[in-house]
Amino acid sequence: MKKIFSFAALLLALNAFGQGQLQKEASGSLSHSSGQVMQLAQAIPAEKYAWTPQNGVRSFAEVFAHIISANYYFASKLGAKIPDGVKMETIEKDLKSKDEIAIALKQSYGLIINAVTNLKDSDMTKKVEFPFPGQYTDMSALLIAVGHSNEHLGQLVAYSRMNGITPPWSESK
Repeated sequence: MKKIFSFAALLLALNAFGQGQLQKEASGSLSHSSGQVMQLAQAIPAEKYAWTPQNGVRSFAEVFAHIISANYYFASKLGAKIPDGVKMETIEKDLKSKDEIAIALKQSYGLIINAVTNLKDSDMTKKVEFPFPGQYTDMSALLIAVGHSNEHLGQLVAYSRMNGITPPWSESK
């Protein structure tokens, strides 16, 4: 009887440990990538924000604005309220200056990280509409948000290196 009770207690403890684990790890990943994106936003000189590798490709400013827009979008899909004053239809065109972008990056990452952190395990299978083909859930939105942030972090690192800018976390001490 003691063995059965001990085993049941162990199962309950493991189940409790697993609650919210994906949300904790995803928000940790987003926190890490957001820190690096924001470090790059500060390291890039304001006069380089309009730089683009070629015509038809996003500039530094446009990549940052795209990240901000996507963060708000994914957060809204996870039930967060987009802050007053944010115009989703024009955000990627509205944000131009280094200071505006820095403020908006911090706000948008705060919103998506909070939305991911507050996502309940029971909501993970809730269906979410996206404007591209396929069937998606809250878990999909969470995973896409993490991947998206890292994808554009890599793009910004490449842009930075092309401009002789070393990412701050890569500099020798």
